[in-house]
Amino acid sequence: MNWYQLSVKEVFHKLGISESGLTDAEARQRLEEYGPNKLAEEEKISKLKILFHQFTSPLIYILLIAGVVTILLREYIDSGVIFAVVILNAIIGYIQEYKAEESVRALKKMVVPKARIIRDGKEKEINSEEVVPGDIVLLASGTKVPADIRLLHAIELKVDEAMLTGESVPAEKITLPIKEDRLTPGDQKNMVFMGTVVVNGRAKGIVVETGGTTVLGNIAREVKEVGIVRAPLQEKIHGFAKAIGFIVLVASSLLFLVGLLIGESVKDMFMIAVAAAVATIPEGLPIVVTIAMAIGVARMSRQNAIIRKLPAVETLGSTTVIGSDKTGTLTKNEMTVKLIYDGEQTYEVEGSGYEPKGGFLHEGLHVKAGDKKYLLQVLSIGLLCNESNLYEEDGNYKVDGDPTEGALIVSAVKAGLNLEDEKEKYQQRAIIPFESERSYMATLHRRRGKKMIFVKGAPEKIIDMCAKDMRGEDINKKDILHVASNFAKEG
Repeated sequence: MNWYQLSVKEVFHKLGISESGLTDAEARQRLEEYGPNKLAEEEKISKLKILFHQFTSPLIYILLIAGVVTILLREYIDSGVIFAVVILNAIIGYIQEYKAEESVRALKKMVVPKARIIRDGKEKEINSEEVVPGDIVLLASGTKVPADIRLLHAIELKVDEAMLTGESVPAEKITLPIKEDRLTPGDQKNMVFMGTVVVNGRAKGIVVETGGTTVLGNIAREVKEVGIVRAPLQEKIHGFAKAIGFIVLVASSLLFLVGLLIGESVKDMFMIAVAAAVATIPEGLPIVVTIAMAIGVARMSRQNAIIRKLPAVETLGSTTVIGSDKTGTLTKNEMTVKLIYDGEQTYEVEGSGYEPKGGFLHEGLHVKAGDKKYLLQVLSIGLLCNESNLYEEDGNYKVDGDPTEGALIVSAVKAGLNLEDEKEKYQQRAIIPFESERSYMATLHRRRGKKMIFVKGAPEKIIDMCAKDMRGEDINKKDILHVASNFAKEG
């Protein structure tokens, strides 16, 4: 159903609820009807299955047959070498694939553990798995969305939907119905989707889809339905094993027939043909290939890339064209301030990402940001006219909120500014949140008995608000817009 096309009243009617939410009894009944709000679980890792998978190569089949034949021929040293190669090959492959499976399972953190809802007219917090269609959910900045939700009320709501759309800029949300047909999730502005993150504002919405029927659940199901395709190396080894098997069979048969023609006994020629067949098989090849791939997997893991199946390493090496979404895939979905204009000078900012390390350059030379009065003022405004936060987690710096605002915080910290100290100096009294219609955000501060307004936004909007620059001189609108245009051209 296209929930985004329905009005709020129609959504309430379809789901049979009121603004006071479901009762506990109704919620229990719907939980039984729709099931828990979680994605379909993958079948548990079977150690035995992973072990058996190591013996599925045609070349391994040939080696096992050769091993059995050498035992029958009482060539115990040869059989010992063959079985040792097979076992060592299996051990190396098993260890690598089991570790990869464990790592992949550990990465599954998409569904939030808790959700804030309204039931029986009262707010309460429950496990997200207990959320059902018809629940009224409360969202705030920093919240992960627990299900697919049709918005009822929203205040300055922005949601990071990069995981679904690839867009680095958070999507602004509305509550009015949208009449267009067949809209993608990214265009359904009155909906928020399971697994996405609220970066700004707050909202109230009604759950319309849970678990496997959500957008994320559909993606998970489609991914699971993708058929297994052999890697190029597997195809080559399979073809090689078939060729070896055919050549050995033909050569051994010819050898057997030639021996009989020149008068050798059937028993002797059979033994000779079998021995020749065993000698022809390259028993060292599987272990060499497995070790080579294991080394590749180890190197990839050092670059934070998890390879679930060993042959996938060779597949990557055989790839000629890669089609990829940019944001969050080839890039980190992080933004960085690179250039700053303080009304007089342009400064380059070193560093990348959210780690607050890097200096400031003017005309290629390092400068001390603390000595540049106007530069510090610009950075201070970016730090205080801001609704996001920078924090450190497991040695990595992350931003809770909008990536652009996070970049402004990082640039200020690079200059030695401290958020708490700046907040103490310039105490915030009021705020006008950013809206695309306004194209600016403003905060009111008090310092030493004086009131100040800090504004950030589109250059043309900000300039229209100003009469003088920081030096008390008349604004040169043309020069400032020219600098902004050059910055934009440089990306």
